Amino acid sequence: MIMKRTIIIAGIIASAATQLAAQNIKGKVVDNQQRPIEAATVIMQAPDSTFIDAVITDSLGCFSFKEEPEQYRLIFQHLLYKTQERMGSSPDVGTITLDAQSYALDEVVVQGERPQVKVEKGALVYDAEVLSERTTASNAYESLLRVPGVIEQSEAITLAGAKSVTVVINGKPSSMTAEQLTELLKSTPVSNIQNIEVMYNAPAKYRVRGAVINVVLKNAKSADPFLRGEVSGNFTQSAYAKGGGNLNLSYSGQKVSADLSYAPRFTHSDTDMEMISRHTFAGKTYDIDQINTGDAKALNHNLRLGVDYQIAEGSSLNAAYTASFKTRNRSRQHSSGNFVESDNLKTSEAQMHNINVDYTAAFGLNLGIDYTHYNSPATQDFTNQAENVRQHFLVDEYQTIDRYNVYAGQTHALPNGWSLNYGIDFTFANEKSGQTYRPQDDSDLSSLNTDTKMKEETYNFYAGVEKAFNERLSLSLSVAGERYKLMDYRKWAVYPAFQLSYMLSPEHVFQLGFSSDKEYPDYWTLQNTTSYLNGYTKILGNPNLVPSTDYAAQLTYVLKGKYIATFYYNYIKDYIMQLPYQSPDELSLIYQFINYDYQQQVGLTLMFPFSVGRVWNAQLVLDGSYNKDVCDPYHAISFNRSKWQGIAQFNNSVRLSSQPDIRLELNGLYVSSPLQGIYDLSSVWKIDAGLKWTFAHDCAELKLQGNDLFNSLRPDGSINYKGQRLDLLMNQMSRSFSVTFTYKFNGYKEKKHREVDTSRFGH
Repeated sequence: MIMKRTIIIAGIIASAATQLAAQNIKGKVVDNQQRPIEAATVIMQAPDSTFIDAVITDSLGCFSFKEEPEQYRLIFQHLLYKTQERMGSSPDVGTITLDAQSYALDEVVVQGERPQVKVEKGALVYDAEVLSERTTASNAYESLLRVPGVIEQSEAITLAGAKSVTVVINGKPSSMTAEQLTELLKSTPVSNIQNIEVMYNAPAKYRVRGAVINVVLKNAKSADPFLRGEVSGNFTQSAYAKGGGNLNLSYSGQKVSADLSYAPRFTHSDTDMEMISRHTFAGKTYDIDQINTGDAKALNHNLRLGVDYQIAEGSSLNAAYTASFKTRNRSRQHSSGNFVESDNLKTSEAQMHNINVDYTAAFGLNLGIDYTHYNSPATQDFTNQAENVRQHFLVDEYQTIDRYNVYAGQTHALPNGWSLNYGIDFTFANEKSGQTYRPQDDSDLSSLNTDTKMKEETYNFYAGVEKAFNERLSLSLSVAGERYKLMDYRKWAVYPAFQLSYMLSPEHVFQLGFSSDKEYPDYWTLQNTTSYLNGYTKILGNPNLVPSTDYAAQLTYVLKGKYIATFYYNYIKDYIMQLPYQSPDELSLIYQFINYDYQQQVGLTLMFPFSVGRVWNAQLVLDGSYNKDVCDPYHAISFNRSKWQGIAQFNNSVRLSSQPDIRLELNGLYVSSPLQGIYDLSSVWKIDAGLKWTFAHDCAELKLQGNDLFNSLRPDGSINYKGQRLDLLMNQMSRSFSVTFTYKFNGYKEKKHREVDTSRFGH
């Protein structure tokens, strides 16, 4: 019944969209040698010079306007070419040829620096080619790290001034875990990216809320079918050796294109931590000192097959199958000290299968359906020796998830430069999970057994408008209404977002924005489960967790297209965080996810890129923020704590040689002591270095990389608050050295894929 109602609503949207469809005004911009000019600005005006709209040409030099006035004036601009104007009334502008611009003064040639960032329709738009030139960036992931304010933390992409950020591809939400998304970005060549757009307050039409990084891909077409490919392999040495590879094939034709990718990965990491706990129990303080060591290894296989069919200009049908297989996953941890002696061995497997079908029409309609199946069994073998008591048990765990997503959206170009968008995004999930304890002695642990079934429904409706009032001022305003249901929990919520952009002059641009969002806890976290890490530490689930609600506001100033200052404020109600707590009822350290009352942050981010000729390119990012965590009550205590935090990042790229093409990078990062509830974490820093050699007519690439050369990116944790006293000393290896070889045949350009969202799966 739910799916039937969804299809009916989607059909109504499609019908209304068809009736409002309009013909586009389109054309192409080339140079004197008939080569397409990419990133040329095309401005549409009425005959009386009233501003209507502005667009940027794509990699083929093509442009398109949704408006169709009876008479119009087009202005074509590019830094390297002379400005040209053209009056017209036909929807087909044809091919426009621009003459090259000359900046010659006697025998001295003045070369203009291309702006690193432009402001378009509320987004900070970065040219991927400008970001990656004169650097060792060789894939999409590394290119994202060249965007000012984007910082890598624990192999995840973060954005300065935003509590969280979502990466979308060509305006469509991703559907993978952070780990899977990172692997996919690392296997995608930088040459396939056209622009990278940063939005602190994404419009509702993106079907995600809050800060968004939109990766816009080049859309190359070929009248003559051809096959391209890329193969690569990498080896990394840290505490243990690990490595992987990529095989990518891409077929392109005039109407049909297809891609096949396979990426095996073997990972092996270490664990080394000393825990010093001063635990007060029954009126007595126990000094507990435990050293936990171990390792985790896994073999992952990622597979994708996609087929795209272009029905007509601007209309396409896409289908993709994505699968992930994690086999031979094994983690081992040994804990020894003055309290217990324990061994914890866990083996697991996981499979994910996803099918997605997406249709896009030239008149602005987008329809899609997505199905994901996830299954993950695991077995834990736990042994604990405390004084004269020995405990031994096995735990069988399982999780199965089936999730359906149906979406439909429509965009209309309205008179006077207005744009209207609206749509639906419905998600339905069924989750089954549990754990069964099997004692290997005479103990009875049946009270810890669980068997849970959850049903989740999310109904999201959105609408928004966009307006470019003139060449200086533009507005984006949207609102999303959501009905969320999880078992007995039901809630309606409204999420507004707006972005106002004002260009005082080409050298001075201002942005003001506000957005709201919701974050959901992982499915496994919501179970009433108990998992033992060692004889002293255990993890409890929390069925009482509720989604958090985020509010964010930013004011951004862009100077000369490259220097950026952002003042931001974030407020998160019911913030979700995992914290440790020394139990007053037993000698046990409990980790559990809880809801704060709120978390609050206010700060300023400054970004300073600079270069010296074509040899040295550098970027300095400074961020300072005031953070506050409030929770009342937190077990038997409460906390209201605040702290200042600073982040500094300095990236440098030096071109050692042009023939052969050899480039060196040296990057540094410093993060001062952050706040995490009753936790105080130590400050951390790191130095990375990389060397890349490109040869064989740009078909082959050899890269040497050293990350965290001084093994300093290991934050220690400390708690000394209202009777809770705990120190966690991290001693694991964070330094790594890697070598990567990549070879492209037939000029391969790998396609970017949508990703499957499994961020809330797993246990």
